[in-house]
Amino acid sequence: MTPLSSGNPVKVLVVDDSVLMQKLMTQIINSAPGFEVIGIAGSAEEGWDAIQELRPDVVTLDLELPGRHGLKLLARVLKQDPLPVLIVSAFGGPGADNTIQALELGAIDFIEKPDGTTHTLDGFMKHLVAALQRAAGSRKMLAAARQVAQVAAAVPARPAAALSREPARSGKTSLIAIGASTGGVPAVQTVMRDLAHLRLPIVVVQHMPPGYTAKFAARLATATGLDVREAADGDKLRPGMAVVAPGGPRHLEIEERRGEFVCVLREGPLVSGHSPSVDVMFHSVARSVGSHAVGILLTGMGRDGADGLLAMRKAGAETLIQSGETCVVNGMPKAAYELGATERVVPLTQIGTAVSQLIGERPNLRTA
Repeated sequence: MTPLSSGNPVKVLVVDDSVLMQKLMTQIINSAPGFEVIGIAGSAEEGWDAIQELRPDVVTLDLELPGRHGLKLLARVLKQDPLPVLIVSAFGGPGADNTIQALELGAIDFIEKPDGTTHTLDGFMKHLVAALQRAAGSRKMLAAARQVAQVAAAVPARPAAALSREPARSGKTSLIAIGASTGGVPAVQTVMRDLAHLRLPIVVVQHMPPGYTAKFAARLATATGLDVREAADGDKLRPGMAVVAPGGPRHLEIEERRGEFVCVLREGPLVSGHSPSVDVMFHSVARSVGSHAVGILLTGMGRDGADGLLAMRKAGAETLIQSGETCVVNGMPKAAYELGATERVVPLTQIGTAVSQLIGERPNLRTA
C-alpha cells in the first residue's frame, strides 16, 4: 500500500448495513482531524467492490451483514492486501466469538457499538476515533508484518543466531507471562502454540473488554491443546494450564501461597491506561516468581508492560519482546526495549524456539 503524503486525510470505507450506523460513523469520522469517509457499503459484496474501486486506507466492518458474512469479506480482503480492518461489533454475546475469529484472521482491532446503556454514544465516539488512529498508525507495520509472516511460514524455523550464544538456564522455570494489545490475538495464539510442548503454566494479559476474554481463552484452548481458561480469583496454576486475565475493572496478579502460584483478581484504577494491565501482572510475577519466570511482551499500542517487564528482568527473569517488523503496532515492545527491559528482540514465529533454548528444553521447530 502506498502511504499517504503528509497532510492528506486517511481514507475510510464504512461497511455496515444499518443506515443509522452509516450516518453516525460518517459524522464521527469526518469530524475527526485527519480522517475522511470516502465510501459506504451495506453488504459484503458492496464492500468488496468499494475496496477495489476506492482503495481506502482503513475499513470499518460490521460482521453481521446481509448475504455473505463479514468474516468471509475480511478473509478475502486480507488475503489480497494488508489493509487495516477495524471491526465494529455488537457487544459480547454470540458476536464475541465472531469478533475473536476476525482478530485471528488479522483484523487490526475492534470496538463495540453503542447500546444505550453500558456502551454510550459518547464512549463510542471516543473509542472509534482512537481505534482509527491505531489502525492508521499500523498501516506500514501491518504490511511489513504480513510479508515477514509469509516468508517465515514457508521456511522451517531455526534457533535465532543472537540466542545461540546464550547458556541454558541453570534454574527451573516455573511460569511464562505474556502481555499483548493491538494485533495480539493471533500473536498470542502463535506463541502459546509454540510453547505448549513445555507444559509450563502460562499467564496472559490481552487488552479486551468484558464479554470477550472467555471466548478468547476457549479459542486458545482449541488452538494449543492446553487447558486455557479465563482466570478466576484463587485459581491455582498447574503444568499445562494457561489463564487469560478477564476484561473489566480487575487486574490479574500472581501470588505464591504455600509453594503454589495463585491467581488474584483485584479491582483498581487503570494502570498504564488499562485494566487489566500487563504492567500489574508482570510486576506481580517479578515479586512472586523472580528468576524462575519468562516474560514475553508482544505487539500493542502504548507502553503497558514495559515497566513490568523491566521489573521482571531486574528480578532475574528471562525477558523477550516481539521484533518490530513482525508487530502490527510496535508500541509496547519498543517502549520496553528503550527502558532496557530486554536484550532479546525476537520475530514472532521464533519466540517459542527462543524460549525453549533459554530454559534448556528442546524446541518444537515449526515447519511449512
